[in-house]
Amino acid sequence: MKMANEKGEAVYYNPISKNGKDYWLIAGIGDTLVIGRDRQKRKSRLFTQEQQARAYLKRHGFECV
Repeated sequence: MKMANEKGEAVYYNPISKNGKDYWLIAGIGDTLVIGRDRQKRKSRLFTQEQQARAYLKRHGFECV
């Protein structure tokens, strides 16, 4: 699912399965960087719980487009 915020940043938000476990992936589109653990900037980030991923998206103002 593609999401964007008011700053013009865009990310993909998708559930994935890896090694038999479910994860939620937030990946930046273009020059958008995702803030990871310890505030480092990365192209993508995995979450083990869906509620944590949704909280991240809400905190940074991302909405479906």
